[in-house]
Amino acid sequence: MEEIDRGIRAMQALQRLVQQGGLKNLGLVKKEMDELISPEFEPYFLANAALHLLAVCERCGRCCLEEKGIAVSIDDCRRIARHQGLSLKRFMKDCTRPHELKGDLVGSARMLGKKEGEPCPFFDSSLPGCRIYSVKPQVCTAALYLSKMNLLTCEEQQKIDTFPICSADEKLRARIADFALRLDENPADRGELVRLFASNRPEVELFRLFLRLKGMEIYFGPERAALLARRLGLARVPDDREVKSAAFLYALSFYPRIVKHIN
Repeated sequence: MEEIDRGIRAMQALQRLVQQGGLKNLGLVKKEMDELISPEFEPYFLANAALHLLAVCERCGRCCLEEKGIAVSIDDCRRIARHQGLSLKRFMKDCTRPHELKGDLVGSARMLGKKEGEPCPFFDSSLPGCRIYSVKPQVCTAALYLSKMNLLTCEEQQKIDTFPICSADEKLRARIADFALRLDENPADRGELVRLFASNRPEVELFRLFLRLKGMEIYFGPERAALLARRLGLARVPDDREVKSAAFLYALSFYPRIVKHIN
């Protein structure tokens, strides 16, 4: 099947990002990743990272309207303040409030000045959606798939969750389901996909590592992912387009509602 061949070629092409001599500090970087995101959330972290890369946000504003609170880090505040032409002090005073939680768990994080029952202050229905989309808070970048709440839900329920409020998610899952039905008609291709992610082929292992790195980029921000990439001896984190074809196959193989089609 063309989609499977395309995904395998994409995995093989990732080797071009590895410097001569191979990856560096692999064990140490994996340990650091385990400390950032506990291994108990695997494979949910990887599966949701794949879904995040594949979904196309339609900026419908549902997140902006329905989220009860929006946490922002000091880096978020600096980035948004610069975009708004404000000093950091002025932005934090006028646009944020203390975090609802206390202690080391939240550190210097604050909350956007969003009142209960009201949309995010940066929501604009005429756009549609977010007025600061290019510099939005990291929690908004990670939503919905890689939000902390979703990862906890996935781990607790032992399944990949769905988001009825999100039309982008519905369209993506319909695309995956359609592909799964096509696999039912091609047992050889179905078997190839199953064997692919059950294997320890070098290109599959490299893809999993890079997908995890992309998940770190989404969850923690590009600076943290770039640091991990440098420690691995990589010149950069893979672009979204470099992993999307393989991410589609990976999402399919881990998606509980349709995994029966490929087992």
